[in-house]
Amino acid sequence: MNKQVTAKDFKNAAAASQQEWEVRVDLAAMFRLTQMMGWDDTVWNHITARVPGSDHNFFMHRFGLLYEEITASNLIKVDEHGNVLEGPPDVNTAGFVIHSAIHLNHPDNHFVFHAHPPSAIAATAFKDGIPFLVQDSSMLYGKVGYHDWEGLSVDLDERFRIAENLADNKCLVMRNHGFLTVGKTAGEAFMNMYYLIRLCEVALSAPAAGLDLDPADKALWELSCKQYEAFSPGMHEWPALKRRADRQDPSYKN
Repeated sequence: MNKQVTAKDFKNAAAASQQEWEVRVDLAAMFRLTQMMGWDDTVWNHITARVPGSDHNFFMHRFGLLYEEITASNLIKVDEHGNVLEGPPDVNTAGFVIHSAIHLNHPDNHFVFHAHPPSAIAATAFKDGIPFLVQDSSMLYGKVGYHDWEGLSVDLDERFRIAENLADNKCLVMRNHGFLTVGKTAGEAFMNMYYLIRLCEVALSAPAAGLDLDPADKALWELSCKQYEAFSPGMHEWPALKRRADRQDPSYKN
């Protein structure tokens, strides 16, 4: 006998639908703000978000769209195998490999952001890692992992190594490739990218002065990182950034 659908069932379905829409809007806002910041790369790179209430399904953008063309409604939904559950079957293979690595293995990180920002990507080639030099990146101290380049990320086996190298960090420098940041919220993932790029820009520009650099004491970096816990990335910035996106082009909400 068919189960009777109750008013509570309708209410729960409506709530789930509303949660999904809010995630879609936040994800679309991330794409638009990435373009505004100049971190986009034509149709390449990717940002994804876990579908609320699902184990491994996530939203990603249709391959071939510019970031300024992405809206809440034209995002696609994929499962852990890369099957498209909603939307046209336009999946970026590397995007699926990189992002499913996190969505499968780090479920607390609902948003995953991969970018090749032109102002900072050169730092991914630093052999000994990226040095911390200024306060503005100290909230990431001890939270940056490294993943060796394996060529284009189209091999499903690379997912295990990406997940392992991220570990409990919030940022992953993909050597000779690009950056990956994660967060429980869109704002956290976005601001982790913002501060990671700041870290790299300073590391690239400071040596140009030709003067000796003071890396500061490890204890100070640890102290500053601890102090920043009162200003967790995205908590204050994300609402302001969405207002910026609204002023420039609110069509991302469509």
